[in-house]
Amino acid sequence: MANEIMDPVLFFPRHELLKEHIEYYYFLKTEDPLFEVTYFAFPSVNTPLNIHKNVDISILSNFTSVSGVQNENYFSIIQGIRSVPLKVTFKGKIDKVTIAFKPLGINHFLDCSFFEVAAKDSQMFSLWEDRDDYKKFIADFYSINDLEERVGLLENFLISMYRPFSRYKHLRAAIDLLINFESEMSIAEVALKVELNSRTLNRLFREHIGISPAGFKKIARFRHALNNKLFKDQFKRLTDIGNQSNFYDQSYFINIYKKMSGSRPGEFFEKVRKLGNDQLLFRFLEI
Repeated sequence: MANEIMDPVLFFPRHELLKEHIEYYYFLKTEDPLFEVTYFAFPSVNTPLNIHKNVDISILSNFTSVSGVQNENYFSIIQGIRSVPLKVTFKGKIDKVTIAFKPLGINHFLDCSFFEVAAKDSQMFSLWEDRDDYKKFIADFYSINDLEERVGLLENFLISMYRPFSRYKHLRAAIDLLINFESEMSIAEVALKVELNSRTLNRLFREHIGISPAGFKKIARFRHALNNKLFKDQFKRLTDIGNQSNFYDQSYFINIYKKMSGSRPGEFFEKVRKLGNDQLLFRFLEI
């Protein structure tokens, strides 16, 4: 299996400001021109921004292919929020960093709405390319191999790009209510609690997160159930996992997992792999 040589290295943010908005960074570097791996990445409420060096990229609906090339270039891919698996293929020499932004996090580093740069499941990200400070950062970043130093350069650049996001307080409060599965609230109740009407809340979610509040909650519930199974020993049976995430209807629980993972829950949990300090969850495919 090709996935045995895929070895991402993960770091958590160091700067206090970045800890609030970024879940982690991970680096992937391969030296073998014959390297090839294909895997499924699953729906998440986080926003991955991938920065690559010397690659050719093909982006189709729910499928992204990245191949190493000899031509010197830098490309970035941003993944919008999605409700189905994303198939990814890497071929050849790869040198990339992924920044996993928490929900709303990337909005602090944009001068436009999230929806303007990440309306699809995957797309090229070019917002920073014409900036002189980005050009200097990316050249310096790839001129060194030490990952600790790369993290330092990356964080310095991100801090320089940071700007307050005016809608953060209301939307962050709404998210906290939506992901509280011990105290279920309707979308209307959440909107009222954060002093917005339902239509405005829906518009702001689509504009700054890329999905409706109901869609966001569905993905968050999927991830909550997934984390209970993979990281909490007390939840062993699928029925318990579904109940803990308030999937009170077992058939609904199974249907949601089939849509978001591509398989039934039992099969999914058997085949998913944890990488990068157990923070990354992929299902690898035979090549």
